Amino acid sequence: MERAALLFWLWMLAYAVTALWALSQAAVASSFGVRPTLVKLGAGPRLITLSLGGIQWAVHPLIPLVSAVRFDGPPDDASTEAPVENRLHRLHVVLHMATILLPWALLVGVAMACLGAGEGLRQFFTGFTVPFQYSRLPGRIDGFVALLRDGELLRAWGLASAKVAAINLLPMPILAGGSLLALPWRHQRSRLPVWAAGLNFVTLLVLLPWVGYSLYLFGAAIFR
Repeated sequence: MERAALLFWLWMLAYAVTALWALSQAAVASSFGVRPTLVKLGAGPRLITLSLGGIQWAVHPLIPLVSAVRFDGPPDDASTEAPVENRLHRLHVVLHMATILLPWALLVGVAMACLGAGEGLRQFFTGFTVPFQYSRLPGRIDGFVALLRDGELLRAWGLASAKVAAINLLPMPILAGGSLLALPWRHQRSRLPVWAAGLNFVTLLVLLPWVGYSLYLFGAAIFR
């Protein structure tokens, strides 16, 4: 039963972090006059879909690690052949940047509220190095699982929020930091420099093994 409880709380925390990011990005963009076409909470089989306020909302609770907000094309329509203009491109570049940054700033605020201002900021800034410190990963994950075992859910939520925000602001194309890096070429993606496009390979080289190793360590810590 302890393992089931650990898995449940781990799922809840992951879903809370990614769903909060998606909802806050939709709110920020809408406040700037640009509504998303789709807000997708989680991944995997779809549980609920509804249209509200001109936005399609989809709940996919099975895989909580990935949420998405789309600003182009008909909502979740895979049959679309030609890409449609990204609605965020209608914004001034500063507002576009704010739409990317503010949702992650909210997660940093959550970390500061859960851990205290100083500790929350420290955990955020040290989070930028997490994907590159393989030797420290087992201890970090064991410590995080220990927090869940001890019922310190608020601290665990703060740590998860800080680290996820930092990692997503790294200058890698599939992350928010990569979107910020590409803003100068947002209207002319074909002119994206070769070095920026080459970061895709580096991103996969760094993140895929790290994600796989992290999942393995979580499984080992829970099922040992």
